[in-house]
Amino acid sequence: MTKEEMLEKLNGSAKDFFSLLCDMRGASPLNEKLVQLLVDLHQGKKGYSTSAQKVLHIFFSLTNDGNTCISLNPKSLLVKWKTKWDGLVLLASQDQDVESAPNDFLAAEDFMPVIETGCKELIKNVEAPLVIESLSKNGENEPFLFTEKYFDAKKIIEACFKNDDNHCVFNGGVPASKTIDKCKKNISSIIKSGAKFELRDAQAEAILKGENQNLIITGGPGTGKTTVMFFLLWNLLKTHREMIGWDIHFAAPSGKAADRLRESIGENFEMLANDAQKDPVVLRLKNVDNYSTLHRLLSYNPQTNSFRYSEKTPFAEKSIFIIDEASMIDLSLFASFMQALPKKNFRLYILGDRDQLPSVEAGAVLGEILGLDKNSIVELVESNRFDNNSNIGRLSRFIQKKLGEGDLQFNLEWKPWSCEMQLWNPTMPDEINLLRLGDGSKPLTRAEEDAELQGLLSSWVKRFYKSPNTGLMEQAKKIRPDQTPENIANCESLWQLADAARILSAERRGLRGVENLNKMVVKALGRRENEPFDGQLMILTKNQSYFDLYNGDSGVVVNCDTRPMLMIKRKGNFVFYPISLLPSDSVETAFAITIHKSQGSGYPNIMMFLPTRKGHPLLNRQILYTGITRTKKQSLTIIATPETFKAACETVTTRDTGIQL
Repeated sequence: MTKEEMLEKLNGSAKDFFSLLCDMRGASPLNEKLVQLLVDLHQGKKGYSTSAQKVLHIFFSLTNDGNTCISLNPKSLLVKWKTKWDGLVLLASQDQDVESAPNDFLAAEDFMPVIETGCKELIKNVEAPLVIESLSKNGENEPFLFTEKYFDAKKIIEACFKNDDNHCVFNGGVPASKTIDKCKKNISSIIKSGAKFELRDAQAEAILKGENQNLIITGGPGTGKTTVMFFLLWNLLKTHREMIGWDIHFAAPSGKAADRLRESIGENFEMLANDAQKDPVVLRLKNVDNYSTLHRLLSYNPQTNSFRYSEKTPFAEKSIFIIDEASMIDLSLFASFMQALPKKNFRLYILGDRDQLPSVEAGAVLGEILGLDKNSIVELVESNRFDNNSNIGRLSRFIQKKLGEGDLQFNLEWKPWSCEMQLWNPTMPDEINLLRLGDGSKPLTRAEEDAELQGLLSSWVKRFYKSPNTGLMEQAKKIRPDQTPENIANCESLWQLADAARILSAERRGLRGVENLNKMVVKALGRRENEPFDGQLMILTKNQSYFDLYNGDSGVVVNCDTRPMLMIKRKGNFVFYPISLLPSDSVETAFAITIHKSQGSGYPNIMMFLPTRKGHPLLNRQILYTGITRTKKQSLTIIATPETFKAACETVTTRDTGIQL
């Protein structure tokens, strides 16, 4: 499509405008239906003009990116739209066989006449299910446009978190009954001799604050959020014996995250002394089996698209709720949960990392609620995974702007990859490799980049999947779907091999996207695509409720000489699912996964690919930080350039939610 054709669509009908956005992959068919629905609802009244409809298309395009509202101040809206449009232009220019220059496309500024006219008309002419609210932005009030769904959700959250509201859930400032030293002494008394565990002051502070109030615990990976939560519950039930009989609910936004929460909480029992294992409080915690997704906790009914638990039918009183991975919870789901809380006699503890990627759906709840009264928040900053001298730990803090480049113990030097390099040394933990494809003197052709990638991935496969006598495929061939001690031991060995390394990418498509990277890994393994093979890593892409499997669950293919099975570890046990019974569009190869999919997981060895051009919508700090912090101590390899790495560090994506606390 030429620039002239784009301009014609920009200035044409609302349908032409939508076609332009679709051509640039900036809108979905659902967007057109939503705008048409609003037009139909407005018929018989003044109606929405063509310009107003075009701004509504921009509105829904931006909500696809996680925003829940847009400013109807034309200048503010143009700033927001420019960020999105420039990213669409970059992606469109990459998709073409012959790379186009940005001036072959419309500029975001070309939309300004439409935005000015459309915003002016919408301000005067909006009716349900659209809502306009005046909100403060940069010290001035501006009109913001919402759908009723997101407007109502934001109001619910504001009511739950504003200190001056009668419905406030987090009101902080309740004094604890013990000192930090006393708390640390009490916890130490139940830890078995020889266990490597030391409670830090901030962790003890969280345990004490949680004794008498609802609490938010935030911190990066390895800072001990779930460990603190375990001992917080122990201290809570010890201090308030009447709560031993209360219901305890653990929940997370995804099934995989809920399973990880169960595993993390369960690991803490192993640190306890024998006498402590017999304690009634510990026995009560051991008997908790309510680990679920938030949807399941709320009892979602797909037929009515509603929850059993709501404001009208809340959860029972005398309940304790622990919500993990809060950064992944979208605005509507979080509001539904908060509405369903009992009116009194309950406890709520929210865990999350503010610097990770926000939810896939609209909103950025955790980042917003951390602006409330600090008495209701404890931030954990000391990492158990990375000590102060860790290269990987220092790099993650550098990304967060908590350390300067001079505080790193290595140079941010990007070396051209070469097959002669000695990488991923198992005897050298905390290894960082900053690599680029090509020497940087000139751009690589597609064929050159393809060859470089195949060579790099072949080296990765040889190191992690084709080791002599302990290769992934060889170990997978030993597995049978039974529960004999020998087979269980083989399963555990296979699981450790499968989880030893993972390739991460910000993108799905393109040469460095997970789809192509997985094809290259399969090729390096000497296997064919679309044919299950022993040792193949796979991930669920859709929930399979019949099998109790969730989007994001991952496993290993085994038993291919008889009936291929997907082996998955659930609740500490290995479960086998016939691949033939899983819909083909519900599973995919997972030697490489997107950084989004990796949230909540960790691997000893990570190789991460960043987008190749500055301005790419997925080249940002949240993506980079989330990918880096998936690494568990051994090695981190980043494939990028100095320019793209710097751009990622300096670009922070923000979402307009309209929440004001």
